Amino acid sequence: MSFRNLTLAFFTPTPQDDWVNRLVAKASQNPYCHVELYFETVNQCFSILLGEKATLKTKTLANPCYEIVTLLVTMQEYDACLHFCRKANDMNILFDDFGMWKSYFLPDFWPNSDSMSKKKTFCSKIICEALKYANVRELSHRTPSIATPSRLYNDIKNSSRRVCASVPYKRDAMVKKKVICFQNKMYMQVSPF
Repeated sequence: MSFRNLTLAFFTPTPQDDWVNRLVAKASQNPYCHVELYFETVNQCFSILLGEKATLKTKTLANPCYEIVTLLVTMQEYDACLHFCRKANDMNILFDDFGMWKSYFLPDFWPNSDSMSKKKTFCSKIICEALKYANVRELSHRTPSIATPSRLYNDIKNSSRRVCASVPYKRDAMVKKKVICFQNKMYMQVSPF
């Protein structure tokens, strides 16, 4: 069986960021206001930002405010997730700010309305839909309409499939700084001299 790294990037806003981002992070258990999916085979990220359309585009994720969480998934899960994101990219799906705010207050049993048919979504909803479409088991219980970046992080942070990996820009930076990974934790390599 073949495997691939599927990376989620969670964004923590700074005090200088937009008030919406800061409020979303403040209303959450974890400090995240945004999430993206990174696909290593095409070196692209998929998500949607306030006032924009859902897109798959080249991005470095160099910003240190991104926390990278990588799952080792099957090739089938990876390919299905990428297929979903490519399809959504071509559909001109707009940002749903009302849906985003509702996601913080709706109960777990709330029915889902899918982004593709509504042509409206928010970052964590469409990322959750992509992962569920690919049958990524860590999200099998999650209703996309109530997904938030913080809830998605909680769903995957302790997964047995989590691996110590990153995106090319950050891997290059770690090599330059001599950072090593051991049991999903990063350490600075210190010279004895």
